Amino acid sequence: MSRVAIIGAGASGLVCAIEAARKGHQVTLFEKNSKVGRKILATGNGRCNISNEKINITRYHGESPSFAKEALRRFDTFTCKAYFRALGLEMREGEEGRLYPMSHQASSVVDLLIHEARSLHVNVLLESEVTKIEKKDAEFMLHVNAQTHIFDACVIATGSVAMPTLGSSGSGYDFAKSLGHSVIEPYPSLVQLISDEPFLKEASGVKMDAGVDLYIDNQKCQSVQGDLLFTTYGLSGSAILEVSRKASKAFVDGETVHVVLDLLPNLSREALASLLQKRLSFAKGKSLSLWLEGIIPKKLALFILQREKLTSLKDASSLGAKEMKKILFALKSLRLHVKATKGFESAEVCAGGVDVRELDAKNLMSKKIPNLYFCGEVLDIDGDCGGFNLHFAWASGYLVGQSL
Repeated sequence: MSRVAIIGAGASGLVCAIEAARKGHQVTLFEKNSKVGRKILATGNGRCNISNEKINITRYHGESPSFAKEALRRFDTFTCKAYFRALGLEMREGEEGRLYPMSHQASSVVDLLIHEARSLHVNVLLESEVTKIEKKDAEFMLHVNAQTHIFDACVIATGSVAMPTLGSSGSGYDFAKSLGHSVIEPYPSLVQLISDEPFLKEASGVKMDAGVDLYIDNQKCQSVQGDLLFTTYGLSGSAILEVSRKASKAFVDGETVHVVLDLLPNLSREALASLLQKRLSFAKGKSLSLWLEGIIPKKLALFILQREKLTSLKDASSLGAKEMKKILFALKSLRLHVKATKGFESAEVCAGGVDVRELDAKNLMSKKIPNLYFCGEVLDIDGDCGGFNLHFAWASGYLVGQSL
């Protein structure tokens, strides 16, 4: 039996603790917050997007994304569903292959994980912040709340700096550096975008299915379609989160960013032009915003009219070819400047982290220090929106726990 320390009681830390305890190790789980799994509770808007039916390596990113292959092979979607079912949790499938607990509550996931950990005699220490890790001969000395604890193996599962309001911090990066490891500078991912476009606040609260093209230095680099939400600060929704990683990296590199929105992606430009022309036959007596309300939300119509300087037109039937072209262009190719992301405070995850090239992909152990392991979001591996990040947290924690 080995004495194993796991720092961080998030998704990867909890699964790692369970697997290590099942192998007969004496496991101590350190959590600096007063509750475990705070970030799990926030995922999927409180529903916990556990995983996805379409897990594959192409949905992951980083300097060396192929590093994640072994963890994903060992803990694929089938294994994930079986794992949680064995804990007592049933799943249901949602949109785009997303998997959620059947209870619709993230708390069910956390409660069952912590129950399993404690039933295996994992020593869960809350409000216990590790401030320093030292390697002395074959042992690890952890300094925690003015006390020193000694272990045979140490697992860093501290997460990233994303969502600091949930207790996240950069402590894992500091531990890695102090132990001789390199860290790829983190930046926000799966995060909302801030736009300084005039009148955009008029559309705040409008949610719709839209096409989103991301441009960096005026070069199109990504196209997606999905939920788009207009906000007081700019843009949110699943489609925006999908393009946010590349946008965030562009800001790090000092590049310019804008998006082009197709607000009616299921209509071709020609079909929309024909529809607008036909609608002129019953436009008389209607304001331009009321006329547009027949196809788009009122708040969005008001924003477009202000943006395109068409508010002076009082009757929709007086629309000329020039004005019609402006409306058509706004509906199919609305270009918005993006000045920043909402930052780590709002980001669901981070890109960057501990350089995985310094770890063994087969077990996530350090190539520099025996019996030092890393798992979860502290690593330079991040996934797409849709349960991919949480799945990697489970998978990497499982791999480390099995490998100890």
